Amino acid sequence: MSKINNSQPKAFPAKMVGTLSSESREKLLSVSELRRIEAGGIVWERSAPQQVMVYVESGLIRSYIFSSTEPQFGFTDWGPGSWLGEAFLLLQGDNVFTVEAVEDSFLRIVQREEFDRLMARDAALACDVARLVASRYHRVLCWAEEALSRPIPERMANRLVRHSRPRTSGGLVYWGSQDNLAANLAVSRPTVSRILKGWERSGLIRISYGSIEITSCDQLLEAAKAAPQPQQTTN
Repeated sequence: MSKINNSQPKAFPAKMVGTLSSESREKLLSVSELRRIEAGGIVWERSAPQQVMVYVESGLIRSYIFSSTEPQFGFTDWGPGSWLGEAFLLLQGDNVFTVEAVEDSFLRIVQREEFDRLMARDAALACDVARLVASRYHRVLCWAEEALSRPIPERMANRLVRHSRPRTSGGLVYWGSQDNLAANLAVSRPTVSRILKGWERSGLIRISYGSIEITSCDQLLEAAKAAPQPQQTTN
């Protein structure tokens, strides 16, 4: 059974990851095979030896890991034009995440043997793939800085703004529970609730069941920067 939960905000935006040049893309696609994966199908499992690099031709796949508080944590949705898997082929190690199809998808599969053969003989391709891996590393560092090093109000405001979506009636809304927000930021639920209620009293947000409407992104971010670091509470 699929463990996908679409109510959760995306932890890692895919737009922060680089891409391959058209020349490198064609070289890899020339040795790939086309495979159809139905929604809910597993592309590969966490902790399994990495054997392939994949290119999303159509559809949507998701990479994620598990946590003790949520069925998924630290996940990203990958749409058409996205590559995945090259980092662990280079490291020759096991996966640290599971990849699952969010919807019916067509993937181009590059087997390890073909990947290794191309990388060994083509320096330009090897450099391009290394840049792609470096962009993933940069994305993780950016997430760690957002999630761990800033004061709690700033981390909360940045997450709300970054993962908000336009409303059909106008404005922006963050879809997700306060429990989920607390778990993703490694902050206690009472601390999250207290900060949100303060922002709501100031007219910066409106809290509804399963969502938070943002009335002004700029004002929310400014208020978060000016707020003192709160003491975490557990009840």
